[in-house]
Amino acid sequence: MPLTRDNWPSRAAIQASLAARFSLPPLPPPIQDWFDWCRSMGTQSLVLDEPDWREGWRGGLTGSGAVDVPGLLAEMEGYRFILDQAASTPDHLVWSDAVDTGHWQPHWVVLQNADGDPLIGDISQPEVPVLWDWHGSGRWSPQPLYPNLRMLMERIEVEAPEPPDDAPSTALFYTAHLTDLGAQPLQVLTALKAHRDYKHLAGASLLKLKHQLPLPLLVDNISVEAKNYLVRHYEALGARVSVVERGLKRPPAPR
Repeated sequence: MPLTRDNWPSRAAIQASLAARFSLPPLPPPIQDWFDWCRSMGTQSLVLDEPDWREGWRGGLTGSGAVDVPGLLAEMEGYRFILDQAASTPDHLVWSDAVDTGHWQPHWVVLQNADGDPLIGDISQPEVPVLWDWHGSGRWSPQPLYPNLRMLMERIEVEAPEPPDDAPSTALFYTAHLTDLGAQPLQVLTALKAHRDYKHLAGASLLKLKHQLPLPLLVDNISVEAKNYLVRHYEALGARVSVVERGLKRPPAPR
């Protein structure tokens, strides 16, 4: 029986089929962090607002977000793993691997996508740099986006749903500032180089930040995970981070 719209395989069936045939090389530890992070996000709507991605479009993420290796394989359906619809049946899915034709690299994994444009992790590197590319161009030539996977998790935001006009808002927005560099300021300043707002600084320009405290790390961001990570990350280096929570006040309805 050929595949049709009515008997198209479920995501679970695709996962099982891919996991039975394909495997991945050893995964760096940040991929497990990614699994845990995706699990914590659940079914929330996620967005990535990044000037260097998709020409600055604010992109709603449309992937499922893998929480394990079978899920990671399934995220690569249509990118690395191409279903041969004509040769497949509901009980036997036939796949081609774009690695075999040189159109995909074996160390690329799809982490997420926005309307088909993939965010790709390079698992050949211990920090898992993140790349991205447009889909539909006929070949994959991904461009660097973040030097490590942790930065992607920091930058993804939870999209707050639009409440009814008469409903009080419960959304909280977080603003975090680095207020004290602690006993090892050079170590903290070096860590700031991973922050997108300070990555362009070096040498004397970076050192001048010591005299510009407090330094913004996060501004009106709804992501609890990003806020918590920044606090843990910089306080582990001996720095001090202050966080301000702001509720969204809705104007009263016109009478």
